[in-house]
Amino acid sequence: PIELVISPYQACILMLFNQQEEYTTADISSTTKLPMDALMKYMQTLALSKYQILTKSPKGKEIGETDVFTFNRAFTDRQRKIKMSLLVTKVSQDEKLSTKQTVDEDRKHAVEASIVRVMKARKTMAHQQLVLEVSQQLMKLFRPDPKVIKNRIESLISREYLERDKDNQGVYKYLA
Repeated sequence: PIELVISPYQACILMLFNQQEEYTTADISSTTKLPMDALMKYMQTLALSKYQILTKSPKGKEIGETDVFTFNRAFTDRQRKIKMSLLVTKVSQDEKLSTKQTVDEDRKHAVEASIVRVMKARKTMAHQQLVLEVSQQLMKLFRPDPKVIKNRIESLISREYLERDKDNQGVYKYLA
C-alpha cells in the first residue's frame, strides 16, 4: 500500500471516488462545496502532477467544468509515502499590483505610527535625526524609503500632528 500525504480537501475529493466511478469538475465542486478556483488547484495536483492519482479526460493541462475524472487504479510508485503538495500557480500581474498596493498602504501607517511615537517622546526633533530614528525603528519590519518617511511627515503636518519650527524649518514639533 502507498501512503499519501495530502490536504484535507484533497482527501475529501479522493473519498468521493469510493461512492462513484467518475465525476465531472462541476459535480466535485457542488458535492464538496469548494469554490471552482480552489478546486482547480486541488484537481491539478491530483490529476496533472507527477503522481496522477486521478485520470482526466479529455487529456490536457487545462481543467474545465465538464472534464471527467476517474480514479487511476493502475497508479503505482516505488515510494511507500508520497507527499502531494499543491502545484504553485503563477501569480497574475493584477494580484502582484494589488498585493504591492496593500503592502504600501500598511507600510504608510507603520511609518506614521513610528514618526508619532518618536515625536511624542522627543517633542522637537531635526529632520535628519527623525528620519534616522524612524528608519532604525522600522528596520526590523522592512527597509523604509526616506522619501516615504518625508511624505508621511508632510502628511502629518497637513493633519496637524506635527508642525515646522518657526525659526528653523528643518526642525519639527509634536502637537498634542
